[in-house]
Amino acid sequence: MRSFIKFIFFLAIIVGSVYGAYWFITYTIDQHTYVAIDEDASPDDYIILEISPGMRTADVIERLYEAELIRNETIAGLLVRVRGWNVIQAGSYQLYAGLSLEEIFTMFQIGDIIVPNTTRFTLPEGLLLASIAGTLVHVFEDVEVFDHDVEELMELWADTDFLNELIEEYWFLTDEILDEDIIHPLEGYFYPITYHVAEGEESPEEITRKMLSMTQTRIAGLRTQIADHDMTFHEILTFASIIEGETQDYNEMENVAGVFQNRLEIEGGMKLQTDVSAQYLAPERQVHVTYEMLDDDSPYNTYMNFGLPPGPMNSPSINAINAAMNPADHEYFFFISDMFNCHEGGKHYFRTYPEHAAFRIAYLEPSYLAGESVCE
Repeated sequence: MRSFIKFIFFLAIIVGSVYGAYWFITYTIDQHTYVAIDEDASPDDYIILEISPGMRTADVIERLYEAELIRNETIAGLLVRVRGWNVIQAGSYQLYAGLSLEEIFTMFQIGDIIVPNTTRFTLPEGLLLASIAGTLVHVFEDVEVFDHDVEELMELWADTDFLNELIEEYWFLTDEILDEDIIHPLEGYFYPITYHVAEGEESPEEITRKMLSMTQTRIAGLRTQIADHDMTFHEILTFASIIEGETQDYNEMENVAGVFQNRLEIEGGMKLQTDVSAQYLAPERQVHVTYEMLDDDSPYNTYMNFGLPPGPMNSPSINAINAAMNPADHEYFFFISDMFNCHEGGKHYFRTYPEHAAFRIAYLEPSYLAGESVCE
């Protein structure tokens, strides 16, 4: 009996050690692959990295490390080899500490180089189409060939003839964007990243194609998976916009996706009831969702309608798109953000609404009522 107990004890130690090593390795890989060295770094604070023809990947990684853009040369080199990112293009690259290793080497692969006489603009994750229009109008306000205000740009992006041209050009655009229930046909289709527009290519039509081409580049590796998926890409993008709106933490995205997937699949049906849809319908961004917002009689209102809304409600990241196609397999139907860090912070998941409500009342309601954190 004692021998058996010793065996179980040592087995537990071995299993625990293996699990601990797995967790550490996974965490380390995640940190070096997806998390930027400085997530709050400003795109305006950047360095220029020159990659000459024939330069070895190891030399590029060394320069990135010297510029304090990556944490560890060895791990970065291993990840680049394992993930097949070692095909890079020569040129001058504008890099800042807010870029992850994956984003940096994506730029190297697609040749996102600095071209003389270019105009640069950045679209952050989760941006709405109207805000994208505002960004472009501001950036190109002094460019004669652009010559569009926000209203005119939104009209162009809703023009059926122009949309049909784009549908012919890009495999991921389909007639689904022409659905009469859709508020903005190209909502969600412009990939959030930094763009460089060359002099003479600043017309609204060319900029539109540039942004769609970037989307095509970023999802190219997912084309087979998209084709085999139960949802169309338009539905995937719509689902991804919900995930992006609910969380910007890529570690939580698959779990959040799992909650909404469970609601979609539950027998008898369950409404998604995501605040993202209520916020999208609001004339102006609100801090809190009100009952009046929930009464909006729109196909986008997931508090009134079952299933996905007609189209995307922001510009989701590639992480949100991946999560939409690969939701976590769990039994949760509810989650809540512990924004006041009252109980270990982060998101908390529940199987039933009473569990969800009890957590909110016990940990969050006092801070909501006080208007500030009153957690001990």
